[in-house]
Amino acid sequence: MRLLGLMRQRTREKHRSERLESARYGFAARVHAELSEELPDEDLGEDLADTLDDYERDRGPDSGECEGADGDECEELLERVREAVDRIERGR
Repeated sequence: MRLLGLMRQRTREKHRSERLESARYGFAARVHAELSEELPDEDLGEDLADTLDDYERDRGPDSGECEGADGDECEELLERVREAVDRIERGR
């Protein structure tokens, strides 16, 4: 009888964990969709943290591709992606 109780408890914990993971994924997808709507011309990858790293490394303000007025646009893009990544990490 005790074994059965432990098995039920583990099953409930597993289902709860799966629901939490699903909720986190859903939230991340919403944040990503909002950012995609704000920045329709940008190619945002599935993982925004990777997109941010790639952008900062390859196309960021120090890469030579963002100069003058474009530098401001690049900084704004980077800031918006950073904010989205932070929101996802905080879960809010």
